[in-house]
Amino acid sequence: MEAIEPKLMAAITAAVHAYIEEMRQAEEVEEIVVAAPRVERINLWAIAGRQDLMLQRRLWQMRVH
Repeated sequence: MEAIEPKLMAAITAAVHAYIEEMRQAEEVEEIVVAAPRVERINLWAIAGRQDLMLQRRLWQMRVH
């Protein structure tokens, strides 16, 4: 079996190391994405509508009593 040139061996080793490092980082990103809670968007129209309904109910109750 022929001996592999040192430069070729260094290139192969660097490529394998880079591949392994990239896979490790990809696994870390997947863990972060899975661990992050899903944030729901706030619907400001719904909040404003609810506040308006509560205000109207309060005003109605003040008129009745």
